[in-house]
Amino acid sequence: MDKILQFLNYNKFPLVTKLTDINSASVHSSPIKLQVYVFAKADDLKSLLEPLEDIARNFKGKIMFTAVDIADEDLAKPFLTLFGLEESKNTVVTAFDNKAISKFLLESDLTPSNIEEFCSRLLHGTLTPYLKSQPIPDNTNANVQIVVGKTFDDLVLNSHKDVLLEVYTPWCVTCETTSKQIEKLAKHFKGLDNLVIAKIDASANEHPKLQVEEYPTLLFYPAGDKANPIKVSARSSSKNIAAFIKEQLKEKDQSPKDEQWKEKDQAPKDEL
Repeated sequence: MDKILQFLNYNKFPLVTKLTDINSASVHSSPIKLQVYVFAKADDLKSLLEPLEDIARNFKGKIMFTAVDIADEDLAKPFLTLFGLEESKNTVVTAFDNKAISKFLLESDLTPSNIEEFCSRLLHGTLTPYLKSQPIPDNTNANVQIVVGKTFDDLVLNSHKDVLLEVYTPWCVTCETTSKQIEKLAKHFKGLDNLVIAKIDASANEHPKLQVEEYPTLLFYPAGDKANPIKVSARSSSKNIAAFIKEQLKEKDQSPKDEQWKEKDQAPKDEL
């Protein structure tokens, strides 16, 4: 009986399930942990259904295939937001490993052969998880360096400099105040070769080494120990954060010349 029930549970859905408000709960609770979602316009889904069914037949009981009308914001947008593609109008093929809590995006041409290879690699665990990233910005004249998912390694983890990083989100109520403090600090410490002050939008960028649960979060990455960033209270005043940075620099004998410190310490009171 157990084996029969398990078989039914794994095979109760059609080859390709059209996601609706009615079946969404049962789709999300499917025991099949590997799931492929195809987001497309309703007319495009009709033409995609047959080739998708042919592909799904080869993975029946192992991968669940779900089709979603990309124009249905209530059903499509929560998924697409996970990939930073919430504004997309074109066909998107994604996958989830709900056991490993990983997500994947098909970034090659949406041909049946590419989709089938994508599914095969999902099944065998050889896909690289997808992490959101904004386009790489131009930081040439920026006091506060903008970090994105694609540059987190180079600008933070692999940098030979100390890095103070603000992690924020656009919807965070107190993030704007902290961002203003960071701007003041960046101006105050401008010109120090061994210090980088930066920020990253956690809503649009991801990195496996950046796990933050509250916003804003301030992290100080020491030059010699990037694996153990120091959390700095975002409620601290600019002066207290500046004092913390100076102490960190002095401890590693990275402090600038005395006259430069003197000049900085004599900054107007309202600067920090």
